[in-house]
Amino acid sequence: MGQADIGGVSSRYRFEGVPLTPKLMASLARSVLDEPVFRRRALEKVQEYHLARGGAPAKTAFTLLVRKAVIFLARAQLIEPAGVHGWWRWRERPGVPASLKPAFAPGTEPAGELEVASVDVAGEETNEGEGSGCVYVYYFPSYKELAGLRKEARWPVKVGMTSARDSRVRVANQQGTAMPEAPVVAYAWLTDTPRKLEQTLHAILSLRGLQLADAPGAEWFLSSPNEVKAIVDWLLGPGPRR
Repeated sequence: MGQADIGGVSSRYRFEGVPLTPKLMASLARSVLDEPVFRRRALEKVQEYHLARGGAPAKTAFTLLVRKAVIFLARAQLIEPAGVHGWWRWRERPGVPASLKPAFAPGTEPAGELEVASVDVAGEETNEGEGSGCVYVYYFPSYKELAGLRKEARWPVKVGMTSARDSRVRVANQQGTAMPEAPVVAYAWLTDTPRKLEQTLHAILSLRGLQLADAPGAEWFLSSPNEVKAIVDWLLGPGPRR
């Protein structure tokens, strides 16, 4: 246990007995993951690599461990969204920057040890309009966080519709149980004609050149909840807030 074979030479694993942390997972990921494009779940390989060589288990829930590791990698500009939600790709940048080198002093990891819920509702959530159905906007937090690091006002969001009033039920049904990150429903407009409004929004966003061509389906755009809300307000006028 704890012996790693590198180039035929047996050597002790540097992190033997050390609990797996988000920063350590991020620092190991580039050497463990061979895929140029990967889903977050691929980081399970890093966990397996670490444990097989005598590393200690993480003290954090796996979903939160992976989410924080992805944030570290994004901040170091080692990865970027691959254009399809839940998928990332490596940027052409060799080596691991000093900021990702593991630090094990107390307090070096991001705060928060809570499990991620199946569907989150952002603090800026806006529910407006009246009707039996709705058009909604949701996104994954890491995309917004990466846009913030780049000082960009847009990130991948999904603009969809449902015949039900509660958009969160529709979004929850779209997510597989393997998703390590909860989607955030940030905006919803209640209407009796959700499909017509959805089609209009898609057309306007597409005319602006914001549709993500390599995303699954035709509902993903490089936009933001505020931009979609502004379009709805322009089309229909501000509605009653819920």
